[in-house]
Amino acid sequence: MRVRKPSRLHQDLIGIIAKVADITNVKEIEYLFEFGTDDIDCFLGGLHKVIIKGIRDGAKVKINVIIKWHSKPSDRICFRAAYQRECVFYQYIAPKMLELQRSYNIIEGLKLKFPNCIFANMEYDKETIVTNMPTEFKLLDRFYKMDFNHSSLVLKNLAKFHGLSFALENLSPKVFESIRDLCSKDVQYGDPDAIPKSLVEYFKESLSVITNIEAKVKLEELSPYILELLNKCAAPVLNYSAICHADCWNNNILFKYQGKRPVDVLFVDYQLVRYASPVTDISYYLYMSADQEILSNHYNQLLDIYYGTLSAVLRQCHLDVEDIYPKRILQKHLIEYSVLGLIEALISMKIITAKTEEALKMTELKYSSDEPYQCESENQAIYVERINEVVNDYFGRGYSIDALLNQ
Repeated sequence: MRVRKPSRLHQDLIGIIAKVADITNVKEIEYLFEFGTDDIDCFLGGLHKVIIKGIRDGAKVKINVIIKWHSKPSDRICFRAAYQRECVFYQYIAPKMLELQRSYNIIEGLKLKFPNCIFANMEYDKETIVTNMPTEFKLLDRFYKMDFNHSSLVLKNLAKFHGLSFALENLSPKVFESIRDLCSKDVQYGDPDAIPKSLVEYFKESLSVITNIEAKVKLEELSPYILELLNKCAAPVLNYSAICHADCWNNNILFKYQGKRPVDVLFVDYQLVRYASPVTDISYYLYMSADQEILSNHYNQLLDIYYGTLSAVLRQCHLDVEDIYPKRILQKHLIEYSVLGLIEALISMKIITAKTEEALKMTELKYSSDEPYQCESENQAIYVERINEVVNDYFGRGYSIDALLNQ
């Protein structure tokens, strides 16, 4: 871990650190700053890991925090909506979900954990998020192949998240309406005209490595419509939407272990939270993070785990899953909305399978240029393998690629 005390820092960032110390009542502070991406592997920049040391009530303390803040005005403009959405999550959504869990005495095994947000600022041009870095949870390498134990925990916790959303909407409709209105327009895809055109080029590049000719032809025919399709996938669904994480993949999931066994999950990075079909989260995780072994051998089992957990959370709140999100609706959404996970994988797989320096260059181009990264990735073989696993699984299930376009 490359940790050092910085000799020169932006004064605003120093001010943020001082504010965190003040909020946490830590005096006589000094701080160590971790540069780079080795530990947190951030693609979008603006993520700073800081160790704050000092004195609290006469005792020495050390606080590990993650500060999300961009120093460049151009970057603040680019990611302003995402930062504001995460502020909404920590200021309004997470507190109401935690309150609901307490009010209904939801049992420990069905409780959802959230990062501890120390500070969230939505003030224009000063958007900042500061959370504790929990030492008991671990971020896996993004190349780690998620096995069944890890994937089942992810699906369980997505079910808890969606279940709390459904419960809040049904039990406190006025409260939920105000929350829903803050996140009903998708940060990424709410405005089709504002979606970076480079996404289409990354999508087309992935088509070039597909070996299933029939699937390739169908996806080529879909190419002119993928931005419209992403917009439709990310929009609210009448009667059957939930608050969704919208970026649930390896890099945004922390695991807690007993020995080598994963026992709990903590989702992080709520910058893209949306109100949409729960299937958008499910398909996004499975096609961005699961490999062929999981997709071929455990897909249906993972869906059963998801639905069983969703049912259990709703029962704790005295609600019936068949009234809230019937199994037939889940199956319908899988057919119609799983296409979001497919498209996201085809757009992002080259980036998430690349080595860190390449991934950073690709991500920068993804948001600042209409053209994709042109060079072949050093991890090209991994990229090609993952793309074909996802495409073959999707088409093997008979899911639709254009049902939403025809509605």
